Amino acid sequence: MQRVGLVAAIVILVLLVVGGDMASAGAAVYRDLDGGRQALVAAQASMTAAARTGDPAELQSAAAQLKIAEQHFNAARQRSATDPVLGLAGGIPGADRQWQASIQLAAIGADMSRAGEGAAIVAIQVAGLKQKFAGRPLTADDLQAALQEAQAIARTYSASIQSIGYELHAAHAARTQVDASQLLGPLRDAYDAVDRALAEADTSFRRYQDVRRVLSDFLGVRLPA
Repeated sequence: MQRVGLVAAIVILVLLVVGGDMASAGAAVYRDLDGGRQALVAAQASMTAAARTGDPAELQSAAAQLKIAEQHFNAARQRSATDPVLGLAGGIPGADRQWQASIQLAAIGADMSRAGEGAAIVAIQVAGLKQKFAGRPLTADDLQAALQEAQAIARTYSASIQSIGYELHAAHAARTQVDASQLLGPLRDAYDAVDRALAEADTSFRRYQDVRRVLSDFLGVRLPA
């Protein structure tokens, strides 16, 4: 059941990407992009630790880092609209393409960070359920309590799945706005990583949409519909 957070772990891959000259025009935008990257790396480390230990605190740390990543990416998008240097660069043939790709990269990062936040919320609840009931035989009372908690999680999960689906759709839509073959090296590499991350996130999203099956497998009983 630790793998319920897999969607969140996968989205961390999206921004192991942004480098280049931070002193160039629009440096503030790129600092925000890099801040988002660092937050995602930290979230991935927490998710990896949670997969090993089942510690809800690690998942809570990952959720907090994903929120920070989202804030950085949103700041990058906002700055890109007001930075006068980038405004000039946006009017230069060739440079405008790189600039727009950076804006879309921030949008994708924000969308996928929010998707990760949605997955982390449920992963925290499931980890708590596992910590409470796993590792010992369940009495009839235990099973009834576990079923009640599982069904409450299922309701949250269903809402989160809708949110995650929306954010992944938005990320795909932003990705279609960019022709990566026209980008310079660092940004082209970034979009290669984005494509891999989106494909893996889609696979995990399909696998974990059926919350009742996931929770039933964990509890060893079939949850009522």
